[in-house]
Order: sequence, then structure tokens, then C-alpha cells
Amino acid sequence: MVKPMKYRELAKLLAEAGFEPRQGKGDHEVWRNGTVQVSITQTREISPGLTRKALNAIERSKQ
Repeated sequence: MVKPMKYRELAKLLAEAGFEPRQGKGDHEVWRNGTVQVSITQTREISPGLTRKALNAIERSKQ
């Protein structure tokens, strides 16, 4: 099971993987690397579900 992550840590992992952020609706950010994109919230702690989606997107972008 994936544990929650702090926003700064997850944003750093996404940036290191080559993702670029853009503002979404409300407190959401859309991170994109080519055709792979993931949406996360700009809160102090990211939920386990969103963390899992972001980590899976990083893995997909490496392939």
C-alpha cells in the first residue's frame, strides 16, 4: 500500500522525471510529460490514491 506524500516531495519526483506543471481547476495541478499526464492537488499532503497515480505515471513515462 502506498503511503501519503508531502506535496513538495511528490512535485520534486515529478520534475526530476521530466514532468512540467500547469495550473488546473481550483487547487489542482496537471503535470505532463509527453502523452503521460497526472493531476494532483496542491495541498500539504497528497492522499495515497493520488500518490499511487503519480508514481504510476512516472513509471509509464520511463518506458
